[in-house]
Amino acid sequence: MRKSVVIKQTSTRLCVNDDCYTMHNIVDASVEELTWKDHLLRMLGLGILSASFLFFMLVGELPYAEYLPAVGFAAGALLALLTSEKYVLRIEYNHQDDTGVQWLTIAKSGKKTDKMLFDECVKKLNYRLLH
Repeated sequence: MRKSVVIKQTSTRLCVNDDCYTMHNIVDASVEELTWKDHLLRMLGLGILSASFLFFMLVGELPYAEYLPAVGFAAGALLALLTSEKYVLRIEYNHQDDTGVQWLTIAKSGKKTDKMLFDECVKKLNYRLLH
């Protein structure tokens, strides 16, 4: 697991850790602070996904298989909670294929210092987009 986020910005590329994005395809950028509502929705989604996988794949084959979806839901929700981060750096990226423009999460962190780094990156990106 990576200790901190590394952002390198040049005139043509934005590189975050190992991923690079061309600057002329970036439309907008933002930093968001995730709330408990966001974390609960992620927990619910991952819990339902893991429970449905276990329900469709394993029900009827094992003894006590009717309890596996509940265990899968709890495991998925716990995994989502343990991997949640507080701050998210997102860019609105214009893909060159039929995908079009969409928001991408390019970095996540729970550290306050990384949030300041994200804010600085957004400030530089917005300055370049306007000029």
